[in-house]
Amino acid sequence: MVKFFKWQITLSQLQWIGWTIITLLMFCSYLQEEDIIWSSVFTVSNIFSTVLIIYGNAYWLFPRLYKPGKKLFYWQLVVLLLLVITIARVEFRICMQSVFFPKEGEESNRIQLYIGSGVSNIIRFFFSFIFRFAIDYFTVRREQERLKQHTTEMELNLLKAQVQPHFLFNTLNNIYYVAHKESPETAALLEKLSNIMRYFVDEAPKKEVLLATEIQFISDYIDLEKMRIRHPLKLDFQVKGDVKLVKVSPMLIMPFVENVFKHGIDKRRTDNILVLNIERCADSLSVKVCNHIVSSKLQKQTGGGLQNLRNRLQLLYADSFDLRITEKEDYFIVHLNIPL
Repeated sequence: MVKFFKWQITLSQLQWIGWTIITLLMFCSYLQEEDIIWSSVFTVSNIFSTVLIIYGNAYWLFPRLYKPGKKLFYWQLVVLLLLVITIARVEFRICMQSVFFPKEGEESNRIQLYIGSGVSNIIRFFFSFIFRFAIDYFTVRREQERLKQHTTEMELNLLKAQVQPHFLFNTLNNIYYVAHKESPETAALLEKLSNIMRYFVDEAPKKEVLLATEIQFISDYIDLEKMRIRHPLKLDFQVKGDVKLVKVSPMLIMPFVENVFKHGIDKRRTDNILVLNIERCADSLSVKVCNHIVSSKLQKQTGGGLQNLRNRLQLLYADSFDLRITEKEDYFIVHLNIPL
């Protein structure tokens, strides 16, 4: 969307305005030499050929074929397209002129018509690149506006969720001291809950957090979730390598763990497992999550939550991350590798 003074104009509206102006100018140009019918026929045929060249290259040929290994084929199709349209324009003009608008003692110079039509089609072809770049520009602008709006909405939602956080933390601390006297186990759980809430308020809004902080947050979350499971959870939680100074985007690993408790735990089973291995390599971070497949929830487990995370990874790391989701025998396995 482009802003002109007080008006917001979309790409589609801009195209309609442009084509209207071009059509009127072309019609007026022909009208100086021909009658209104002949000028109309000329204008329609030229606009049609212009649309074929510009949109054919900008929307189909260039984005699909101008790639390594296909560029020669792309240029061959471009030459073929220009030849076909040039021949069609010239022969159509000659046909229309000889059948419907004959002029005594005058014949169209076919060679001049081919040269003129060919040159004008080449100009239209190069203009299609400008049009393609304009499309890309509008697409990037629209995506930037969408992300900006999404970020603003998230910030507003976060502010709404942070109603008097200090009051909540102080209240939890008071409850913790009371519970510590009566039930140390309850006090420990309250402390973990307080840590999780503090993470959401203080750490989650940041662009990056220490991996050690993220790991502690995940550990507290697992401890609280284990309370809801009837039978003991077999937990294999390992952190390998030096992660003290490593920073990651907040809540990057958490969705995998949350996905396990949401879709990968069967409360009737006595052998539920959660494998979470985090390893710091030389220039990358590797994460592996594994759990039993719960057949009734398999479709859900591979659905929206992990797809949203994949979209987020795409925004953060473009194509430099590796996310693999596999099923092996009775296990649902997720591997993630991100650069550091």
